[in-house]
Amino acid sequence: MAQLKASEGKKMIELHKYDEGIKLLQQARKSDPTNFRILYEMGLAYYFKRDLNKAILVFNEMMKMPDINADCYELFGNILDDNHQSEKAMEMYYRGVKKFPKSGSLYYQIGTMYLVQKKYNEAVSAFESGIEADPNYPMNYFRAAKLYCYSNEEVWGMIYGEIFLNLARGNKHSAEMSKMLYDTYLSEINLTSDSTLTVSFSKEKSTSTSPNPYGTTVYEPTLELALKGIKFIDLNSIDKVRTNFLEIYFNHNYDKQFPNPIFEYQLKVKQAGHFEAYNHWLLFKGNETTFAIWQAKNKEKWNNFIDWYKIHPLEITEQNKFFRKKIDH
Repeated sequence: MAQLKASEGKKMIELHKYDEGIKLLQQARKSDPTNFRILYEMGLAYYFKRDLNKAILVFNEMMKMPDINADCYELFGNILDDNHQSEKAMEMYYRGVKKFPKSGSLYYQIGTMYLVQKKYNEAVSAFESGIEADPNYPMNYFRAAKLYCYSNEEVWGMIYGEIFLNLARGNKHSAEMSKMLYDTYLSEINLTSDSTLTVSFSKEKSTSTSPNPYGTTVYEPTLELALKGIKFIDLNSIDKVRTNFLEIYFNHNYDKQFPNPIFEYQLKVKQAGHFEAYNHWLLFKGNETTFAIWQAKNKEKWNNFIDWYKIHPLEITEQNKFFRKKIDH
């Protein structure tokens, strides 16, 4: 009976009939007082109603239960934040990651709160901790990529951004990230007075703890070699640059020194014969007109890539996961 009432209550909430949903959940709770999920749904209903004080009362009761999950900490933190209790919200998220250290979404909430406070170093640290803890949760890559693409260390933004686009296919932020990666290529590859192209994706200098910074000793030199023979930068020439980069990267065995799932995946795409189409897909929002012209001329390539891509996603495991401090430390 309790399960049926709870299920009906949840359906009412999904239909935005919050008061009816709450009544059903209250009835369910009488029969099953130790089920934290009933209180979670009830608190959610009050949250959607914007009755935050009642939502807080419900969640305070729920937090005493022993088997609550990471979602409980996340939603309670969101409720507290919306109720202008940002310090308590942050405390709730941190309590959550202490209990659930593999929760990428809790790290995401922490990083987002730091972003609002304009504490960018703390924000990126939280997002990267989330990437390390939960490498298949995409939004930490998205936020970290944006922060890095607006910094002097764009190299990490390029890597995180591409991982995000592969993990979050069709995400509402995909178009923004596609354009950001393209725009970063355009802004950080520059034509000099003698008609050569130079790159600027990292300003990191050697230190005693990081004598060979990845951005300036591996990524940039490889990209400079990949630019040989390239006269200008657009969607089509970036495809050639990325193809050259991949070949040089693996020829120099950087994949052994600095394992990275996105470069391993690029190689897999290339070996399957789809790298040109993949590169145009990845960056198409940067210049949709050029993409449309390319696509019209390469319908078979495009369709073959899409068919292949649907059944060959990027796979990130505990063994191959990538985050900055794994390389630069």
